[in-house]
Amino acid sequence: FVVAQTKEEAILLAQKENPKLTLNDLKQDEDVLDTWFSSWLWPISVFDGIRNPKNKDINYYYPTNDLVTGPEIIFFWVARMIMAGYEYIGDLPFKNVYLTGIVRDEKGRKMSKSLGNSPDPIELIEKYGADGVRVGMLLCSPAGNDLPFNENLCEQGRNFANKIWNAFRLIKGWEVADIKQPNSAKQATNWLENKMNKTITDIDISYSKYRISEALMHTYKLVWDDFCSWYLEIIKPNYGSPIDSITYNQTIKQLENILKLLHPFMPFLSEEIWHLIDNRKNDIIVANWPKKGKVDENILTDFDVVSEVVSTIRKIRKEKQISHKEKLKLHIKENKKICRNMDPIICKLGNLENIEYVEKKSTSTYSFMIGANEYFIPLSDIINVDDEIQKLQKELDYNKGFLKSIENKLNNKKFVENAPENIVTNERNKMKDTKSKIEILTKKIRSFQN
Repeated sequence: FVVAQTKEEAILLAQKENPKLTLNDLKQDEDVLDTWFSSWLWPISVFDGIRNPKNKDINYYYPTNDLVTGPEIIFFWVARMIMAGYEYIGDLPFKNVYLTGIVRDEKGRKMSKSLGNSPDPIELIEKYGADGVRVGMLLCSPAGNDLPFNENLCEQGRNFANKIWNAFRLIKGWEVADIKQPNSAKQATNWLENKMNKTITDIDISYSKYRISEALMHTYKLVWDDFCSWYLEIIKPNYGSPIDSITYNQTIKQLENILKLLHPFMPFLSEEIWHLIDNRKNDIIVANWPKKGKVDENILTDFDVVSEVVSTIRKIRKEKQISHKEKLKLHIKENKKICRNMDPIICKLGNLENIEYVEKKSTSTYSFMIGANEYFIPLSDIINVDDEIQKLQKELDYNKGFLKSIENKLNNKKFVENAPENIVTNERNKMKDTKSKIEILTKKIRSFQN
């Protein structure tokens, strides 16, 4: 066979192979369409709708919902499929067109074989796992924008997969017993159910608007932050102790919902864990999508306060070099009404001996505020208050001296007028920061003295 634009060109090419051939010996291939013309017919021909119109498959699948493609072939392919659909079927072939971005390297160049700047997907999969690569790609692909590919995102995807796997192993490693459910676990499961309902709502909205990477981020935060970092830490039994059956069953239920939300992004991992949880006949891919329920926003708001309190307590422990094994007390001056249902969570995660609500400020304490309410951690039994005041006073005196030197410099007209603008600005920023430090240190000293 030969390929040519005219018969005259074709016979010349053919005669190079066989000089005896003539025009009468040539026969044009009857089963050939122009590349783009054949592509026009793709939504129809894939169901044999041209040769066998109104067949069972074409009636069922045509029109479909979505076409996913790149913006550079809107004219060549997308528009022509629509025209062919109206011409041969009398209806459009799809209802929505989702335009993906172009994958680019770190320099912003389009990935191509000629440039040699495209990573080998098989090597990436072997290094980070198929699910890790998929998540990595989606993390850098906001709807409609180009994809600035970075291999570090694939590593982030792999770490995410490891986080999910380790969470599953932790849960399955617990001994389950018919014991009373702790109040901390009861409040945690209630919070997670509301958080799950809120996240499902957000994910459904993201999908409806074709914001795939946004749906992934909602899922990512639910798993990493809410489920692993907070929920599992709250319900985790003490070392060597069993977990109550109510909390365990509710945890498995929520883990299954999480796997369903993960499945579009991490099909292999979610399917594997789905069958390891229970010996099932049906795969997760055909399981029902989680249904959103009612959301109590007050519970979510209350937990935000809880998380802030716990984080601050942990920060104080780190600053004061107080071991997490050492129990603390917490006093709360309630200037604005607090829901106390979640106090058991604060006690467990902060390793507190108790929480006491007080009418006035406690003495010799480390204080902090969240919203309108004041929190105090008595430290007199744990640290030497006099030594702590002396240490803070030394730091305060240093900052006061440093502030004086900056003020002297800025009060010097020659310096302000002759020094470069960026240096003067830098000195003013230093003065502002130092004043802020002095204010904080003064408050800390007062909190120990009062």
